[in-house]
Amino acid sequence: MTVADDRRARVAAEQYTLGTLSFEEALTHTVGHPIERATVAGALEYLASLSALQPQAALSQHDTELLDDAGFTDDGERASFAVALGRTHTMADLRRTALTASDVADLLKVKAPRVRQLTSIERKLWALDDIDKRGRLYPKAQFTDTGMVPHLDHILPRLPQTMHPLTVNAVLTQPREDLTVDGHPASVVEFLTSAATGKDLPDVLEVVERATSLG
Repeated sequence: MTVADDRRARVAAEQYTLGTLSFEEALTHTVGHPIERATVAGALEYLASLSALQPQAALSQHDTELLDDAGFTDDGERASFAVALGRTHTMADLRRTALTASDVADLLKVKAPRVRQLTSIERKLWALDDIDKRGRLYPKAQFTDTGMVPHLDHILPRLPQTMHPLTVNAVLTQPREDLTVDGHPASVVEFLTSAATGKDLPDVLEVVERATSLG
């Protein structure tokens, strides 16, 4: 966090305490982009589920590690809310930027039945479990401007079907030390798009297997 970011966050906190900013406005000022009421509501629902499953609202090991990596060392309610808000915002962003089934058909130049087959039978396309007013949604990370991320159709079928969408997204988009592009850690998607050839696929599959076993 920069000095300017820190000052902006402190001012927002003070204004919220004084009642001159709503909670959503204070969050928006703090993070630098709009936070909608639905995002906060989703975070609260996640916190409620934590309380139901874990009476002390303890963070999972996965979420604790995410907080540590991001520089949050506090535990308790502040850390729990940070995780809840982050998870909810990421899910909202996954849905907002996702492609519809029609978009996917156009991008891949196939008919709707083929999209359904790739999704439900072959599992070579990743779709979110729930269906909203736009229909079935396909997270954008798996696509390039011209089609599927190369070789990803060999990886998606190997992911556990019960894996949470946020975990799938992290597996595909978080930089990995074992994958590099121009000497820098790269995500699975970045590596497959920028540097991978068919002979690299076993190595990528091994990285994905390690990531999913940890998730």
